[in-house]
Amino acid sequence: MATTNKNSRVVTRTDRTGKLRTETVRRDFGFDVAVTTDMRNNSTRVFIDSQGRNGNVPYASLDLNGHEARTLFLALAKHFDASGKRF
Repeated sequence: MATTNKNSRVVTRTDRTGKLRTETVRRDFGFDVAVTTDMRNNSTRVFIDSQGRNGNVPYASLDLNGHEARTLFLALAKHFDASGKRF
């Protein structure tokens, strides 16, 4: 039976530095996404781990399949909704 990430979620929280953080959690394998916004200076950063949190594989470009693109979209949509900003 293939792993399906059926228990994965996208959650939003305030991190220990006070930034708004939206990230994937409880994924069984691959492709993790995190988005942070510093509400003091309105800067947003996106982090994509194509090999999951345990992989440190640098890459110059990223080719997303439909499932990965949807994961990124859901994380960004939830994050900007929580921050009250439009995208």
